[in-house]
Amino acid sequence: MTILILAVGSYGDVLPLVGMARQLQQRGHTVTVFTSAHFTELVQRTGVEFVAIGTAEDYNVMANNPALWHPHKGWRLIMKLLVSSALEETYSLLKSKVIQGNTILVSSTLGFAARLLQETHHIPHATVHFSPGVFHSAHQTPKIPGLPLPDWLPVAFKHHMWKFLDHTIIDPVVKPRLNRFRCQLGLPPVSRIFHNWLHSPDLVLGLFPEWFAAPQPDWPPNTYLTGFPLYDEAPDSVLPSTLQRFLDAHPEPLIYTPGSANKHGQSFFKEAAQASKELGRAAIFLTRYPEQLPPSLPKGVTHFSYVPLSQLLPHAAALIHHGGIGTCSQALRAGTPQLIQPLAFDQFDNAARIEKLGVGAIIPKRRFKAPNITRRLKALLNSYQVLQKCQETQHLFAGKDPLTESCEQIEDMDGNKLRKVRFSPNPEC
Repeated sequence: MTILILAVGSYGDVLPLVGMARQLQQRGHTVTVFTSAHFTELVQRTGVEFVAIGTAEDYNVMANNPALWHPHKGWRLIMKLLVSSALEETYSLLKSKVIQGNTILVSSTLGFAARLLQETHHIPHATVHFSPGVFHSAHQTPKIPGLPLPDWLPVAFKHHMWKFLDHTIIDPVVKPRLNRFRCQLGLPPVSRIFHNWLHSPDLVLGLFPEWFAAPQPDWPPNTYLTGFPLYDEAPDSVLPSTLQRFLDAHPEPLIYTPGSANKHGQSFFKEAAQASKELGRAAIFLTRYPEQLPPSLPKGVTHFSYVPLSQLLPHAAALIHHGGIGTCSQALRAGTPQLIQPLAFDQFDNAARIEKLGVGAIIPKRRFKAPNITRRLKALLNSYQVLQKCQETQHLFAGKDPLTESCEQIEDMDGNKLRKVRFSPNPEC
């Protein structure tokens, strides 16, 4: 089978699909990954065929914009730079690799081009969501900054609120460009894109477990949860020698990371350095962009560009981070307490779920100051209840293989049995 995988986003969005591509190829399929040229080396290391979308500079333009980490502006920037501007190019690249009757499409949440190709060519398509916040449920509503919708509010009220948000905030950003291209393809216009159209009618894979987010009555009925994929390229259990020497001298350090794509973490690392100094704890700062670090780091604090969290977190006392779902899941698997400063996207919902599980705490960006960090970390590290919950959650990962389960679900898609999306030509372009 030919399997075309479209990954749109940052490392946290691309890594799981690269891991899936690698395993699907090992299972005998012909696999091609389509993603930003920024991730060329990442994909090529797996030996999977790679098709670049845009240029590495396109990705850097997005990452260089501080609005990316604004709770309301970030998703607009993503839609403009990563989705809408590359929609036609991505569609053409995918289409060029299709073998009719022998192709399956797999795409991340924002892989709109694959969803379009599924409609125009009736190709089996799986939409992959990495976190539950993408499901705009009126039952257990995801946490959105500036929009408190507690679970006790009437379902009918929240349903109308989502409808209002779709028509006034979400659709105006996404719909014009998408529907113009749909018209060129002979497809009718769509609305409430993030509520309805986003999810493939064939298969929706949720790469998180039911204990993290239970399926809700208004989720797509073809949703299947596999669990956290936990793929981070860790080659083996051997740590880099420089890191091992640091851990030998400074056991159980604090780990700080503001996100793999974050180039604007100067304040984060400044306060982190001061908090570590006040606590008298060793710390490791993880960032590919060292220019955002303080000019000098306190004694016992060091920096690494990248270390797979699956290798590092078993040695850590706590993880302080932005709330990305991949980072959250690695800490859950390692049994590591988490202090989360959510910034944008699904991070607020992820953080709320971590706090509800009892394995971490939230600290808002405006309160991310050394004295507050110190106080919160002391509470986490000295809490028997948090430690117990971390251990209990860690045990939930035993015997699970979400990547294999995801691959099996994709392989089980039979084009002859899937519901087809029919449409009438739309000549009014």
